[in-house]
Amino acid sequence: MAACCLLLTAFCYHTPLLGEESAPNQHGPGLALNQNGSGLAQQLLPLLSPNTLKGASVGISVVRLSDKTPLFRHNSRELFTVASNMKLFTTASALDYLGAQYQFKTRVFYRGEIDPKGRLLGDIIVRGGGDPNISGRFNGGKVTAVLEDWAEVVLQAGIKEIGGDIVADASFFDKEWIHPGWPKDQLLSWYCAPTSALSLNDNCVDVILQPGKNGRAEMELEPGGGYLKVVNSCKVSDNLKKARVHVNRDPDSGEICVKGEIPQGRKSPKYSVSVPVDNPPLFLASVFREVLGKKGIKVSGQPRLLGAEESDQTTWKLLKCTTSTMAQAVTVANTKSHNFYAEQILKTVGAEVRGEGSRPAGLEVIKELMFKLGYEPREYQVEDGSGLCRENRFSPEMITDLLVFMYQHKESETFVSSLPVSGIKGSLHKRLKGPSCMGRVKAKTGYISKVCALSGYVETQGGDTLAFSILVNDFKVAPAHVKEFQDSICRVLAGYGNGNGNRKM
Repeated sequence: MAACCLLLTAFCYHTPLLGEESAPNQHGPGLALNQNGSGLAQQLLPLLSPNTLKGASVGISVVRLSDKTPLFRHNSRELFTVASNMKLFTTASALDYLGAQYQFKTRVFYRGEIDPKGRLLGDIIVRGGGDPNISGRFNGGKVTAVLEDWAEVVLQAGIKEIGGDIVADASFFDKEWIHPGWPKDQLLSWYCAPTSALSLNDNCVDVILQPGKNGRAEMELEPGGGYLKVVNSCKVSDNLKKARVHVNRDPDSGEICVKGEIPQGRKSPKYSVSVPVDNPPLFLASVFREVLGKKGIKVSGQPRLLGAEESDQTTWKLLKCTTSTMAQAVTVANTKSHNFYAEQILKTVGAEVRGEGSRPAGLEVIKELMFKLGYEPREYQVEDGSGLCRENRFSPEMITDLLVFMYQHKESETFVSSLPVSGIKGSLHKRLKGPSCMGRVKAKTGYISKVCALSGYVETQGGDTLAFSILVNDFKVAPAHVKEFQDSICRVLAGYGNGNGNRKM
C-alpha cells in the first residue's frame, strides 16, 4: 500500500502534459504549444531560426506556475548536458531532505590531561561536518576568523601549551576529494577545489601578487601555515594592462610554480589567484597550528590526520562547536555558481540521508527527488553535484518540473532567493539590465565548453511567474552569442502575461 502511495505521489508531481490535439507530434522540431501560449510561440519561433546558433542543439521548456500549464516546448524532452544547472538539483535535494536551517557542525575537542602549568598532555582534535563556510566569506573577509575563535576557546580552557598534535578528523566524508571525471588540465583552477568534511577557505590558498623591487613580483599566501609550497618567478611589466599568470604543480615535489607577469599599475596593484590544496583536512590543521602559535599557544606536535585506530572518543572533551546553515551554503552554490559548495552539499546530503558521506550516496538522494518528480534513473544521467562533469544530462522539461516543485515547496523562499537576479546579483548581474527585465529574472546560469544553460523563473509584465529552461549544446558561435539568444527569449517571456496573478517573486 505504501509503495502504491509513493508511486501516486511521484506521478502527481509531473507537470501536466499538453493534450494530444495540441501536440500531436513531439518529433520534427520537437515543438509543443498550448493555445494559451500561442502568442508566445509566435514571438519565440523566429528566434529559433537555424541560422541563429548555426547547428547548435537547443531545448526549451516554459511553464506558467499558476496552473502548471506548459506554454512553450522545443526539444523539451531531449537530454542535454546541463553544466551548472546541475546545482539546481543538488540544492533542491538538500532543501527537500535537510531543510534550510540544517546546521553544518565542526567540533573542536581535546584529549589528555591539563597539568597545573597549562600544558595539555595530549592532542587537539578538529572534527569536520562538511561545512563549506569556514572562510572569510561570512566573517568580514578574514579567512582565519573561525580558527582564531577556536584558539581563544583553547586559551579559555586553561591550555597554554599543547604537548601533542593538531589532529584533523574528516571521516564524515569519504576520501574521494576530486571527481575522477573532472578535466585533468583544470585541476589547479579554484573551481576544481577538492571536497572534504574538514575544509578551509574553499580548500584553496590565495596567492596574492603585487609589484615589488627590481622588476619582480612580491608574493603573499592567504592563509599561511606553511602547508602549500609555492615557488614564485612572476615578474612585473610596465607594458601590461592585465596580469598573465600561470600556475603549475611539480609532479615530483608537489610544489606550486607561479609564473608570468603582472602590470606595474598603481590603482589596483594586487593580483590574486586561488590554488586548490591537495589534502584539505591537513591544510586546515596546519593553518590552525599557526593560528594557535600566534595566540601564544605553543604546539609541540604536528598537524596530522586522525588514524583509524583512534576511533575511541570516550576521552575526548568538547571545547567548541561551530555551525553554519544550509541556507548559507545553498545561496553561495547558486548565486556564485560555486562548485566546491555544491559538492560539499552533495556529500552532506549523502551522509545525512544515506549514512555515507560520498558522491554516490548524494547522487542516490538526487535520484529519490527525481522519482518524486516522476522520473526513473534510466531517463537521465547524473554524475556530480556541481555540473562540471559533461555526463550530467537532463531535459528542459525535467528542469521546469523541478522548478515548479520547488516553487511550491516549504523551502521555496530560500531556493528562489538563492538564484542570480537579472541586472542585480550573481552571474546575472551584467545580463538583462534593460527596464523590461531588470530584477524580473531569477535563474541559474551554466557554462562549460560548448554548453550554455539558463533555467529559473521570470516575472512577467502581466503579473504571472513562469518557470523556464533554455539549454544549448554543441554551439560553434561565441558563448556571448548564446547568452544573448537566451536573454532574447527571457525578454519575450517577461513581456508575456494574462495577468492570472501568481506573483510572489
